[in-house]
Amino acid sequence: MSAFDVIVIGGGVGGAGVALKAQAHGLKVAVIEQRDWGGTTVNRGSTPKKILLAAAEAHRQFRLTTFAATTPAIDWAKLAAYRDTVVTQTAVNFKARFQATGVTTYEGHAEFTDSHHVRVNGQLLQADKIVIATGAHPFELSFPGSQWVQHSGSFFRSEQLPVRLTILGAGIIAMAIASIANEAGANVTVVQHDAVALRGYDPELVARLVADLKQRGVIFRFNDEVAALAQTNHGLQVTTRTNATFETDAVYTALGRTANVADLHLEQAGVIYTSQGIQVEEQLQTTQSSIYAIGDCAAAGVPKLANYAIYQGKYVGDSLVAPVGFPIKYPMPVTAVFSLPRLAQAGVTVLQAQAEPDKYQIKEKSLAHWLNYQRQHDDQARLKLIINRQNQLVVGAEVYSATADELINELAILIQQRVSVARLHDLFLAYPSVATDLYGIWV
Repeated sequence: MSAFDVIVIGGGVGGAGVALKAQAHGLKVAVIEQRDWGGTTVNRGSTPKKILLAAAEAHRQFRLTTFAATTPAIDWAKLAAYRDTVVTQTAVNFKARFQATGVTTYEGHAEFTDSHHVRVNGQLLQADKIVIATGAHPFELSFPGSQWVQHSGSFFRSEQLPVRLTILGAGIIAMAIASIANEAGANVTVVQHDAVALRGYDPELVARLVADLKQRGVIFRFNDEVAALAQTNHGLQVTTRTNATFETDAVYTALGRTANVADLHLEQAGVIYTSQGIQVEEQLQTTQSSIYAIGDCAAAGVPKLANYAIYQGKYVGDSLVAPVGFPIKYPMPVTAVFSLPRLAQAGVTVLQAQAEPDKYQIKEKSLAHWLNYQRQHDDQARLKLIINRQNQLVVGAEVYSATADELINELAILIQQRVSVARLHDLFLAYPSVATDLYGIWV
């Protein structure tokens, strides 16, 4: 039997946050990964998505800015090969970083035998503390023909681009797939069970994105859902709840995820979990004090996003050495939808501000006629700032533009640092850049 101070189950971004922090504090650490080093983020999520998105962005910018009679097609086969090279290198480097820092790595499925022991590949491992960072998998669907539905990660790792594809859901991942596939030349249909896309974002900015995608040929079927799929000689026939039918070549689900906990034998360790994930308290401990859970497998009440998993991992990594004695406190939320164009928000949202008009003021700006947006032909670029009426400080922002993720990060720094107009104008920034636009944005 091998003994460690800490065992981390899951070699993704959250698990890495725990393991590397704990190792840096001098603890003896082991990481167990069943499938892919780097987890979903590296292998089937953000990493491959951003490679595909870069090609789609370049294609869009060429089309908008060169005034050429024709736009070269994206070579999906070569793009996929490059994507796979980057993903493989990133996953290899992920494991290598563990090993280079002295973390012991195991590849295989982990099962608890009690609250301090885990079995992997027939070998028993013991630790004072165990951290579960096993992530999640897509919801399984159960309508006739649902076996033909592929997970969203399958699109990000696809070797060929389907001529016709259908996306179930209208959230962050769905909008990214729709944008990439549409720009690459596919015929895209989005099916959403209700009338809301990108729940939590400003409905007016969301409507702009939906309208832009519609103008480029994306079909949205709101207040509908797939009831059945059937194979035909020409692909898949889709039948919806409203009895509409159409044909497609591939169906991808982006309808949410379920925690990877069912086969860990958590009951043998005294850990309680539900359909929402592993029950954790405010310091991310489970019902067993020696065991923690972070990331997508934990029912922590925060978005299931990589930046939250990484933050939780670092928090737990530090607390394993010297218990912090206070609940985890998350920084101001900052998120982005990697669609074309992009949508991003930080801090207090437009929806929250609209619910408390006596407390917040919403200040809206069109950025379309600013140089940085004109040169990108970004004629829909818009910004909404949320201002606290009492102290006149900016406490939130939402952006819709081709570079919304860059601007929102700059705004997030200003908001969190409570930067005044005078202090901002004392800064010297490269001109003309998106950052110098802050001189005209900040209030």
